[in-house]
Amino acid sequence: MTVSLISLILLCPLAAFAVFGLLGLANRRFPRQDYLSTAAMLIALACSFLLLREVVPEPETHTVNWVSLGSVTFSMGFYLDSVTAIMLIVVTLVSSLVHIFSMGYMHGDPRYPRFFAYLSLFSFSMLFLVVSDNLLGIYIGWELVGLCSYLLIGFWFEKDSAANACKKAFLTTRVGDVGMFIGMMMLFTKFKTLSLYGEGGIFALAASQLTTGDMVWLSIAGVLIFCGAIGKSAQMPLHTWLPDAMEGPTPVSALIHAATMVAAGVYLTARMFPILTETSSLVIAYVGGITALVAATIAIVRFDIKRVLAYSTISQLGYMMLAIGAGSYVAGLFHLTTHAFFKALLFLGSGSVIHAFHAMHAHGHDDEHEHDDSDAHGHEHNEDSDSGHVLGSEIPPDQDMRNMGGLRHKMPITFITMLIATLSISGVPFIFSGFWSKDAILAGVLGRAMEWNSVHHYILFIMALSAAGITAFYMFRLIFMTFFGEPRNQEMHDMAHESPLSMTVPLLILAVLSLPVVNTLWFNAAYVKPPPQPHLHAPAHAYIAPDTKGGTGLAFSLFGVSEAVAAEENAGHDTHGTHADDGHHGHGPAHTIAMVLSICVAGLGIFLSWLFYHRRTLSAESVTTTFRPIYDLFWHKYYFDEFYDGVLVALTVWKARLFAQFDGTVVDGIVNGVGVVTRDILAAFTGAFDNRVVDGIVNRVAQVTWAVGGRIRRIQTGAIQTYLFVVLAGIVLLILIFRAL
Repeated sequence: MTVSLISLILLCPLAAFAVFGLLGLANRRFPRQDYLSTAAMLIALACSFLLLREVVPEPETHTVNWVSLGSVTFSMGFYLDSVTAIMLIVVTLVSSLVHIFSMGYMHGDPRYPRFFAYLSLFSFSMLFLVVSDNLLGIYIGWELVGLCSYLLIGFWFEKDSAANACKKAFLTTRVGDVGMFIGMMMLFTKFKTLSLYGEGGIFALAASQLTTGDMVWLSIAGVLIFCGAIGKSAQMPLHTWLPDAMEGPTPVSALIHAATMVAAGVYLTARMFPILTETSSLVIAYVGGITALVAATIAIVRFDIKRVLAYSTISQLGYMMLAIGAGSYVAGLFHLTTHAFFKALLFLGSGSVIHAFHAMHAHGHDDEHEHDDSDAHGHEHNEDSDSGHVLGSEIPPDQDMRNMGGLRHKMPITFITMLIATLSISGVPFIFSGFWSKDAILAGVLGRAMEWNSVHHYILFIMALSAAGITAFYMFRLIFMTFFGEPRNQEMHDMAHESPLSMTVPLLILAVLSLPVVNTLWFNAAYVKPPPQPHLHAPAHAYIAPDTKGGTGLAFSLFGVSEAVAAEENAGHDTHGTHADDGHHGHGPAHTIAMVLSICVAGLGIFLSWLFYHRRTLSAESVTTTFRPIYDLFWHKYYFDEFYDGVLVALTVWKARLFAQFDGTVVDGIVNGVGVVTRDILAAFTGAFDNRVVDGIVNRVAQVTWAVGGRIRRIQTGAIQTYLFVVLAGIVLLILIFRAL
């Protein structure tokens, strides 16, 4: 039953892509391509829910041998546990809603069938990555996801900015993928397998075979594999591709930024959790924390509604990485799930706003590809944040929040749903899922800091708390500038209207999914359990939240998600093989402190945003003028793009020119010199030898043959008597010779 359901989940989107590839792309009159693709995803979604019911406390592995090379056998199979089942639901659900939303949003696009073909292939790639039980299968899905992102980001390839964005995304993620591949090869060289699970898998072999002396090697391998996640999940310093990915259609942004490509890096990091050492865990946590802070500060000064959400995605992904690196496995995956829903809702909501403003255009669909937002290249000018127009900016007018305002009455469904998502991502208690997952991360990091007395984890906690407050500020800045106040562009405001049902229904569904009553049902202590980390040199007991000894309730409480279920999974054994203290209840105070601080920073961020952008008691321009160097730093995105263009790109171009000059001077010089030597010396010698020796021999043979022939032809008289005489003479001669012998 399990194998059949997983196979059906994979085959549905793959079959939809095959149909479009064979029929839809070749014949654009093929009827209702969107229905077929959407139906395939809905079937996959139904199978995912059925599969969730099959999840048992013991994970299932279904593997077949794929190919054998000598003594090494590569297998390919499925691994089903609670995390797999939940990720399948998240991916298929968000993908299904994006398909439905796209039916209204992309209607009328000349490449409409191709768009749904790419969506189907994208969904298949991510699903294949999720269910694979080995690094080889994960890598195949990983690269397919990268290919599909290239196709979707550059879907409107006739626009230079979109063509450049898809190439930038593809090449930037390849940098991280190289590191990931090297890390995989390190593990393969050591263990002679790419399988992760089972007695012969990497996790079991690493736990039983590696010694203390191997920890440096294992840390390097873990960090290298994490490099792939740095690229795919847009962590610093490979985060610059993600804002440019906004050049693709808005449904693509929702799919990439919510539950597929960027989530793949977090999922990979969570899967490699059992082999993370203390060093590699800290590297992951610090990269995530720095990314969360840097991206959040950049989002404060953006005016393109999609770019704000793009940097928000980068920040939230950093938040998840920080959680996993700090040991909060369940909390990180919990936030991955909640983020998938409220971030998809935010992107689709922004698409609804953009679609409404496009009503004034003749096409009636998203023409955002006709504009070029140079935000990602640092070419904008500093504008008056209160002005109704953009001075020197190339942000598309229908994406510029300074052209919006007062839309809550024109688009009530879009406003309410986006407000719910904003309340969730801002961590407003207690009825929004984002609060529970963020509080769980903060509680986990602070709890580990107090348990281990770790300065590193205290620093990480401050990073996470600061990012949470900044997130609340810039997200309500988006809400206030878009939906509140007076219209800043009256013409655009008059033309705006609520989106059709095909677009608003997915918004309503995602709004419901942003409530905790839905998400927390999946994170039951009987399902989601953190795997052991035998290579983590830590105190003999991890913090345990209150009231988790029974292990039958929800894996979250008023104090956050509990990681204590690890103790139950390991039958009361800690990571060092000693018995855990069952009576130890860890740091309930840490949970309380984290929750109170989380509420305070979220409230402070919302309050400041209200003062700046709704009440206007405080002036953003005054703050900008006062802190101009800091504002410029945020505005130019910490000069990452300038650094890459001025150093890395320039160095690459310089090296290319140097090699071109070397090729033209040295290589071509050698080739041309060999040509001259061959032509003037070897060719002349061989020509003379041919003319004098070879031709001389041939001519001499011809002369001898001619002379002999001239002599012999004289005996050809034509008289029969002569011929008989010669024959008789020959016979007599032969008789004499034989008699003499």
